[in-house]
Amino acid sequence: MADVPKLLEAASRWQSNFRSPLPLEAKSRLAIITCMDSRVHPERMFDLKIGDAEVLRNAGGRVTLDMIRSLVVSQEILKTTDIFVIHHTDCGGQAAVRQHGMLIQSMIDKLPLVFGLLLRLLDLLHMTGLILKPIRDLDRSIIEDVEKLKANPLVPKSIGIYGFLYSVSDGSLKEVIRRLPDRSGKKLQ
Repeated sequence: MADVPKLLEAASRWQSNFRSPLPLEAKSRLAIITCMDSRVHPERMFDLKIGDAEVLRNAGGRVTLDMIRSLVVSQEILKTTDIFVIHHTDCGGQAAVRQHGMLIQSMIDKLPLVFGLLLRLLDLLHMTGLILKPIRDLDRSIIEDVEKLKANPLVPKSIGIYGFLYSVSDGSLKEVIRRLPDRSGKKLQ
């Protein structure tokens, strides 16, 4: 169980040491899509400070519609120019493949009857991967997500996209794929 009083005390100390607000835009102009796993800290990995990068997280660090929505805000308002997609070893997204039946049943149990039946039907048609985004092969999932970004008309070709695999066992970072930005003709603000 989370030690809420201790966390609130830390928040109070944070506030008492708070100096001044930072600008809205990320200093490095970098957006990072990564997993919500507590062992993955891109801020530490890349020696980033508060305000240096936009960090977007979800289960598995997968590119979803909500991530695309967040990237549009990041690019258009916060002026980011590059995207890192970082998946990692020993991911719960891989465990989702092994525990698929349990996850589906858990969701069905919490949903109203009609939605539970719909989810069961999607599962029978092998379409729940659209919902759970399980990870069977880490390199392939990184390539899929970078390709999804490359193909999306909301992600301009002037945005550099880089896909990495982070090892939670030794801290190493391996580049898997990249799309260099085409910035010819586009003046960056």
